[in-house]
Amino acid sequence: MKKFIFIFFLVIINNYAQNSDELIETYPIFPVCELLPYKFQKNCFNETIDDHIQKNFIYPKQAWENDLEAIVKVKFDIDQNGSVSNIISNSSVVGVSFFERESLNLAKKLFNDAASKLIQTLPDAIPAKKNNIAFKKTFLVSVKYQIPRKLGFDEIETPPLFDDCTGSENEKLCFIKFIDDHISKNFKYPKRAIKKGEEGNVFIQFDMTSDGLYTNFTTIGESRILEDEAYRIMIKLPSFEPAKYQEKYVTTTYGTTISFKLDQ
Repeated sequence: MKKFIFIFFLVIINNYAQNSDELIETYPIFPVCELLPYKFQKNCFNETIDDHIQKNFIYPKQAWENDLEAIVKVKFDIDQNGSVSNIISNSSVVGVSFFERESLNLAKKLFNDAASKLIQTLPDAIPAKKNNIAFKKTFLVSVKYQIPRKLGFDEIETPPLFDDCTGSENEKLCFIKFIDDHISKNFKYPKRAIKKGEEGNVFIQFDMTSDGLYTNFTTIGESRILEDEAYRIMIKLPSFEPAKYQEKYVTTTYGTTISFKLDQ
Protein backbone atom coordinates (compact mmCIF):
# COMPACT_ATOMS: atom_id res chain seq x y z
CA MET A 1 0.00 0.00 0.00
CA LYS A 2 2.70 2.41 -1.02
CA LYS A 3 0.99 4.28 -3.84
CA PHE A 4 -1.73 6.78 -4.60
CA ILE A 5 -0.61 9.93 -2.89
CA PHE A 6 -0.55 13.51 -4.04
CA ILE A 7 1.81 15.96 -2.42
CA PHE A 8 1.76 19.75 -2.36
CA PHE A 9 4.35 22.07 -0.88
CA LEU A 10 3.96 25.52 0.55
CA VAL A 11 6.22 27.65 2.69
CA ILE A 12 3.75 29.14 5.12
CA ILE A 13 5.68 31.11 7.68
CA ASN A 14 8.45 33.63 7.70
CA ASN A 15 9.21 34.67 11.24
CA TYR A 16 9.40 38.37 10.37
CA ALA A 17 9.07 40.62 7.38
CA GLN A 18 12.16 41.02 5.28
CA ASN A 19 13.53 43.45 2.77
CA SER A 20 15.25 41.60 -0.05
CA ASP A 21 17.71 44.45 -0.41
CA GLU A 22 18.88 44.00 3.16
CA LEU A 23 18.65 40.26 3.77
CA ILE A 24 20.10 37.36 1.83
CA GLU A 25 18.10 34.20 2.50
CA THR A 26 19.01 30.65 1.50
CA TYR A 27 16.68 27.65 1.41
CA PRO A 28 17.24 24.50 3.52
CA ILE A 29 19.44 22.06 1.64
CA PHE A 30 19.27 18.28 1.87
CA PRO A 31 22.61 16.48 1.38
CA VAL A 32 21.56 15.15 -2.04
CA CYS A 33 21.06 18.74 -3.25
CA GLU A 34 24.23 20.24 -1.84
CA LEU A 35 26.32 20.15 -5.02
CA LEU A 36 23.64 21.71 -7.23
CA PRO A 37 23.77 25.39 -8.22
CA TYR A 38 21.79 27.55 -5.81
CA LYS A 39 18.99 28.28 -8.30
CA PHE A 40 18.12 24.56 -8.44
CA GLN A 41 18.25 23.85 -4.71
CA LYS A 42 14.68 24.90 -3.86
CA ASN A 43 13.26 22.53 -6.48
CA CYS A 44 15.62 19.82 -5.27
CA PHE A 45 14.36 20.36 -1.71
CA ASN A 46 10.75 19.84 -2.77
CA GLU A 47 11.60 16.87 -4.98
CA THR A 48 13.54 15.22 -2.16
CA ILE A 49 10.51 15.45 0.14
CA ASP A 50 8.31 14.11 -2.66
CA ASP A 51 10.64 11.16 -3.32
CA HIS A 52 10.94 10.43 0.40
CA ILE A 53 7.17 10.27 0.81
CA GLN A 54 6.70 8.15 -2.30
CA LYS A 55 9.30 5.62 -1.13
CA ASN A 56 8.11 5.44 2.48
CA PHE A 57 4.36 5.85 2.00
CA ILE A 58 2.26 3.25 3.82
CA TYR A 59 -1.52 3.31 3.83
CA PRO A 60 -2.75 2.74 7.41
CA LYS A 61 -3.91 -0.88 7.46
CA GLN A 62 -7.07 -0.30 9.48
CA ALA A 63 -8.04 2.64 7.30
CA TRP A 64 -7.43 0.58 4.14
CA GLU A 65 -9.54 -2.30 5.40
CA ASN A 66 -12.41 0.06 6.22
CA ASP A 67 -12.24 1.99 2.91
CA LEU A 68 -11.29 5.24 4.64
CA GLU A 69 -9.62 8.06 2.70
CA ALA A 70 -8.18 11.34 3.85
CA ILE A 71 -6.24 14.46 3.01
CA VAL A 72 -3.65 15.22 5.66
CA LYS A 73 -1.98 18.61 6.02
CA VAL A 74 1.33 18.33 7.84
CA LYS A 75 3.02 21.46 9.16
CA PHE A 76 6.62 21.12 10.24
CA ASP A 77 9.77 23.11 10.91
CA ILE A 78 13.30 22.63 9.74
CA ASP A 79 15.02 24.20 12.70
CA GLN A 80 18.34 26.00 13.18
CA ASN A 81 20.11 22.62 13.37
CA GLY A 82 18.55 21.35 10.14
CA SER A 83 16.34 18.85 11.96
CA VAL A 84 12.63 18.29 11.40
CA SER A 85 10.63 19.43 14.43
CA ASN A 86 7.23 20.69 15.60
CA ILE A 87 5.26 18.31 13.38
CA ILE A 88 1.53 18.96 13.43
CA SER A 89 -0.77 16.78 11.30
CA ASN A 90 -4.40 17.61 10.62
CA SER A 91 -6.43 15.13 8.58
CA SER A 92 -9.77 15.52 6.86
CA VAL A 93 -11.39 12.11 6.44
CA VAL A 94 -13.42 11.95 3.22
CA GLY A 95 -16.07 9.73 1.72
CA VAL A 96 -17.49 8.44 5.02
CA SER A 97 -19.94 9.86 7.52
CA PHE A 98 -19.30 9.20 11.18
CA PHE A 99 -22.15 9.19 13.66
CA GLU A 100 -19.83 8.88 16.63
CA ARG A 101 -17.12 11.45 17.27
CA GLU A 102 -14.96 8.77 18.84
CA SER A 103 -14.89 6.84 15.55
CA LEU A 104 -14.05 9.98 13.60
CA ASN A 105 -11.21 10.84 15.97
CA LEU A 106 -9.82 7.32 15.68
CA ALA A 107 -9.88 7.54 11.88
CA LYS A 108 -8.16 10.93 11.95
CA LYS A 109 -5.50 9.61 14.32
CA LEU A 110 -4.69 6.74 11.94
CA PHE A 111 -3.94 9.18 9.13
CA ASN A 112 -2.27 11.80 11.32
CA ASP A 113 0.14 9.25 12.77
CA ALA A 114 1.00 7.83 9.34
CA ALA A 115 1.64 11.25 7.79
CA SER A 116 3.64 12.48 10.80
CA LYS A 117 5.87 9.43 10.58
CA LEU A 118 6.57 10.16 6.92
CA ILE A 119 7.82 13.64 7.75
CA GLN A 120 9.62 12.62 10.95
CA THR A 121 11.90 10.31 8.97
CA LEU A 122 13.11 13.02 6.59
CA PRO A 123 16.90 13.36 6.56
CA ASP A 124 18.59 16.26 8.32
CA ALA A 125 19.27 19.30 6.16
CA ILE A 126 21.53 22.28 6.09
CA PRO A 127 19.19 24.86 7.69
CA ALA A 128 17.82 27.95 5.99
CA LYS A 129 19.94 31.04 6.54
CA LYS A 130 19.53 34.80 6.52
CA ASN A 131 22.76 36.68 6.08
CA ASN A 132 24.52 33.39 6.87
CA ILE A 133 22.68 32.97 10.19
CA ALA A 134 20.65 29.76 10.53
CA PHE A 135 16.97 30.15 11.31
CA LYS A 136 13.86 28.03 11.61
CA LYS A 137 11.63 27.75 8.53
CA THR A 138 8.14 26.29 8.47
CA PHE A 139 6.58 24.21 5.70
CA LEU A 140 3.23 22.69 4.89
CA VAL A 141 2.82 19.41 3.02
CA SER A 142 -0.53 17.94 1.99
CA VAL A 143 -0.69 14.17 1.55
CA LYS A 144 -3.70 12.53 -0.05
CA TYR A 145 -4.59 8.98 0.96
CA GLN A 146 -6.85 7.58 -1.73
CA ILE A 147 -7.90 4.00 -2.38
CA PRO A 148 -7.52 3.17 -6.09
CA ARG A 149 -10.66 2.37 -8.04
CA LYS A 150 -9.03 1.78 -11.43
CA LEU A 151 -5.52 0.52 -12.22
CA GLY A 152 -3.59 -0.50 -15.30
CA PHE A 153 -3.11 -4.19 -16.00
CA ASP A 154 0.56 -4.00 -14.98
CA GLU A 155 -0.33 -2.43 -11.63
CA ILE A 156 -2.87 -4.97 -10.39
CA GLU A 157 -1.74 -7.89 -8.25
CA THR A 158 -4.42 -10.37 -9.31
CA PRO A 159 -5.86 -10.13 -12.85
CA PRO A 160 -9.52 -10.67 -13.71
CA LEU A 161 -10.06 -14.40 -13.31
CA PHE A 162 -11.92 -16.60 -15.76
CA ASP A 163 -13.00 -19.99 -14.47
CA ASP A 164 -10.23 -21.74 -16.44
CA CYS A 165 -7.56 -19.65 -14.66
CA THR A 166 -8.69 -20.06 -11.05
CA GLY A 167 -5.82 -21.59 -9.09
CA SER A 168 -3.30 -21.12 -11.92
CA GLU A 169 0.34 -20.71 -10.86
CA ASN A 170 0.69 -17.66 -13.11
CA GLU A 171 -2.71 -16.01 -13.23
CA LYS A 172 -1.68 -13.10 -15.46
CA LEU A 173 -0.13 -15.41 -18.03
CA CYS A 174 -3.25 -17.59 -17.92
CA PHE A 175 -5.43 -14.51 -18.44
CA ILE A 176 -3.48 -13.43 -21.51
CA LYS A 177 -3.54 -16.95 -22.95
CA PHE A 178 -7.29 -17.22 -22.33
CA ILE A 179 -7.90 -13.98 -24.25
CA ASP A 180 -5.71 -15.17 -27.15
CA ASP A 181 -7.49 -18.55 -27.25
CA HIS A 182 -10.87 -16.83 -27.15
CA ILE A 183 -9.93 -14.71 -30.16
CA SER A 184 -8.76 -17.77 -32.11
CA LYS A 185 -11.95 -19.72 -31.34
CA ASN A 186 -14.30 -16.88 -32.27
CA PHE A 187 -12.39 -15.38 -35.19
CA LYS A 188 -14.27 -14.97 -38.46
CA TYR A 189 -13.03 -12.92 -41.37
CA PRO A 190 -15.90 -10.60 -42.38
CA LYS A 191 -17.14 -11.41 -45.88
CA ARG A 192 -17.48 -7.71 -46.70
CA ALA A 193 -13.84 -7.18 -45.79
CA ILE A 194 -12.80 -10.10 -48.01
CA LYS A 195 -14.74 -8.66 -50.95
CA LYS A 196 -13.08 -5.27 -50.43
CA GLY A 197 -9.65 -6.79 -49.88
CA GLU A 198 -9.38 -5.17 -46.45
CA GLU A 199 -6.79 -6.42 -44.02
CA GLY A 200 -4.67 -5.10 -41.16
CA ASN A 201 -4.40 -4.95 -37.38
CA VAL A 202 -7.09 -3.77 -35.00
CA PHE A 203 -6.15 -2.70 -31.50
CA ILE A 204 -9.05 -3.12 -29.09
CA GLN A 205 -9.11 -1.89 -25.50
CA PHE A 206 -11.76 -2.22 -22.81
CA ASP A 207 -12.35 -1.97 -19.07
CA MET A 208 -13.13 -4.93 -16.84
CA THR A 209 -14.89 -3.32 -13.91
CA SER A 210 -14.84 -4.06 -10.19
CA ASP A 211 -18.49 -5.08 -10.62
CA GLY A 212 -17.64 -7.74 -13.19
CA LEU A 213 -18.72 -5.84 -16.32
CA TYR A 214 -17.09 -5.11 -19.69
CA THR A 215 -17.24 -1.41 -20.59
CA ASN A 216 -15.56 1.40 -22.55
CA PHE A 217 -14.60 -0.55 -25.67
CA THR A 218 -12.42 1.36 -28.09
CA THR A 219 -10.96 0.15 -31.37
CA ILE A 220 -8.24 1.49 -33.62
CA GLY A 221 -7.81 0.09 -37.11
CA GLU A 222 -7.74 0.98 -40.79
CA SER A 223 -11.15 -0.58 -41.52
CA ARG A 224 -14.45 -0.05 -39.72
CA ILE A 225 -15.56 -3.53 -40.83
CA LEU A 226 -12.54 -5.11 -39.13
CA GLU A 227 -12.99 -2.93 -36.04
CA ASP A 228 -16.58 -4.09 -35.74
CA GLU A 229 -15.46 -7.72 -36.01
CA ALA A 230 -12.89 -7.22 -33.26
CA TYR A 231 -15.63 -5.77 -31.07
CA ARG A 232 -17.95 -8.70 -31.84
CA ILE A 233 -15.27 -11.14 -30.77
CA MET A 234 -14.45 -9.44 -27.49
CA ILE A 235 -18.02 -8.87 -26.30
CA LYS A 236 -18.42 -12.66 -26.33
CA LEU A 237 -15.92 -13.00 -23.46
CA PRO A 238 -17.39 -14.89 -20.48
CA SER A 239 -18.01 -13.62 -16.96
CA PHE A 240 -15.04 -13.11 -14.67
CA GLU A 241 -14.02 -12.35 -11.10
CA PRO A 242 -12.73 -8.75 -11.01
CA ALA A 243 -9.07 -7.83 -10.65
CA LYS A 244 -7.65 -7.22 -7.19
CA TYR A 245 -5.15 -4.85 -5.63
CA GLN A 246 -4.30 -5.37 -1.96
CA GLU A 247 -7.35 -7.64 -1.66
CA LYS A 248 -9.71 -4.97 -3.01
CA TYR A 249 -11.64 -5.36 -6.26
CA VAL A 250 -10.62 -2.74 -8.83
CA THR A 251 -11.39 -1.87 -12.43
CA THR A 252 -8.58 -2.58 -14.87
CA THR A 253 -8.00 -1.77 -18.53
CA TYR A 254 -6.79 -4.36 -20.98
CA GLY A 255 -5.88 -4.07 -24.64
CA THR A 256 -4.82 -6.49 -27.35
CA THR A 257 -4.27 -6.54 -31.10
CA ILE A 258 -6.23 -8.75 -33.53
CA SER A 259 -4.61 -9.33 -36.91
CA PHE A 260 -6.66 -9.73 -40.07
CA LYS A 261 -4.63 -11.00 -43.01
CA LEU A 262 -5.97 -12.30 -46.32
CA ASP A 263 -4.48 -15.43 -47.80
CA GLN A 264 -2.29 -14.62 -50.78
